[in-house]
Amino acid sequence: MAQKLFHELPADERESFESACALHGFVREDFDVSAEEGIALTGGPSRIPREVTVARVIGGEVRRYPGGAGTSWTTAFEQDLERDVFGFPLAD
Repeated sequence: MAQKLFHELPADERESFESACALHGFVREDFDVSAEEGIALTGGPSRIPREVTVARVIGGEVRRYPGGAGTSWTTAFEQDLERDVFGFPLAD
C-alpha cells in the first residue's frame, strides 16, 4: 500500500475537490486529504485502487471514499458537503 497526500493526487481530482469546497463556502485548507492505494478487501485477494480519506481540520469529522480512476470520490465528497456532514464553513 502506498499513501499519497493531496498534492500528489491527479490534477483533475484536486481541481474537483477545490471546486466542491468553494461551491459550499469552504477552502481546501479546511480539510486534510490523503489516499491509500492498493487497499485489500476483506475476505479475499481483491483490491480497490484507492481509498481517499477526508478529515475536517476543525471539528474532526472524517469520511473515507473509494476512489479509482477519475473523480467519483469528489462527487461523493460534494454530496456530503450538501448534507452538512462536515459542518458549516467558518466565518472569516
